[in-house]
Amino acid sequence: MTFVVWLSIAQTVSWGILFYGFAVFIKPLTEEFGWSKAEITGAFTLCLLVSGLVSISAGGILDRFGGRWLMTGASALGVVLLGAASFTESLLSYYLVWIGIGLVTAATFYPSGFAVVVATLGERARQGVTLMTLIAGFASTVFIPLISLLIDQVGWRDSFMYLGIILLATSVPIHGIVLRQERVPGAGATDRPRIFTIDLKSGPVAAALRNSKFWWIGICFTANSFVMAGVTVHIIPLMLERGFNMATVIATTAMIGPCQVSGRIFVTVFEKWIDFRMAGLISSIFLLIGFALLSFAQPDNSLNFIFPIFYGAALGIITIVRALAVPELIGPAAYGALNGLLGFASAMALAATPVLLSWIWLISGNYTAPLIALSSVGMICLFSFVMAVRR
Repeated sequence: MTFVVWLSIAQTVSWGILFYGFAVFIKPLTEEFGWSKAEITGAFTLCLLVSGLVSISAGGILDRFGGRWLMTGASALGVVLLGAASFTESLLSYYLVWIGIGLVTAATFYPSGFAVVVATLGERARQGVTLMTLIAGFASTVFIPLISLLIDQVGWRDSFMYLGIILLATSVPIHGIVLRQERVPGAGATDRPRIFTIDLKSGPVAAALRNSKFWWIGICFTANSFVMAGVTVHIIPLMLERGFNMATVIATTAMIGPCQVSGRIFVTVFEKWIDFRMAGLISSIFLLIGFALLSFAQPDNSLNFIFPIFYGAALGIITIVRALAVPELIGPAAYGALNGLLGFASAMALAATPVLLSWIWLISGNYTAPLIALSSVGMICLFSFVMAVRR
């Protein structure tokens, strides 16, 4: 499992810098350039869109050639882009940097790491995936305070440079050296298709697309991503609208990350009794319980502190379920391509949800309607998972 530990460290650094770090730079960029939050977050939306579009091709490359050169090259590109971000002078240049980072995340985030672990560990893949999500689950806990401290001490421009150095010193060598131990799914294959070609007429991808389980689990994961994106972007204004003070809001949101890790530990400890199907059901049910608690949370009760326990655990567990869905429901063949297809749909939901919920809020005038929408999508998540795993 040493192989997985090193790969998990690279995941932690990549997620911490390239995903969670984005929000920390919003305030200093707004103060220096006068850009609105909507203008800045548009760069992140484009990043997610590009990542989703490219994830399918990245999955095909992983299936045929493994992850070593793809993930090493992508990490190196991330170093260059972080350096370029430190020289930002216009909104257009900032957008271009994050479009490039979308390419990097498609090749380095969980789907790619899971593909390598599943191909290399085979029957022990679940233990590897669980260990990876446990370690990388601390990405936000480590890097949000670290990046905030860097910005306070050296400014946002030098912070981008230092983050690039961290990525260069960790992810690049880990992917380049440690991934020599990976098992390449396509090793020994003859007459390989072109890298970006996915056969939709025959083969494992075509078979999966004809399998209703693949479509049901895709709906489940897309609905889950919709909920996650909605809560991530809107929970702070939602709680402020209800009269919570900022300290309580921060304390509530800070609990979500550790509760995600707790959910993964729970699944690990009771692994003998919680199989793939049970884990997915627990996650989907916990998600609905979390929203029920959030819906009734008010400043005069403590439901806001119970909400993260169920919601965070749901997110933590579903990460493991996502990694195991393809081999459990479809089979191990073409794992990268099929996971890329599932990731594409989820990325579209991540990108579209914040804007969609903002429109619902504007039309309704408060967060009651967005909460109803999120709860409804949570029910779709549970129903579609049940349909996917039914015998």
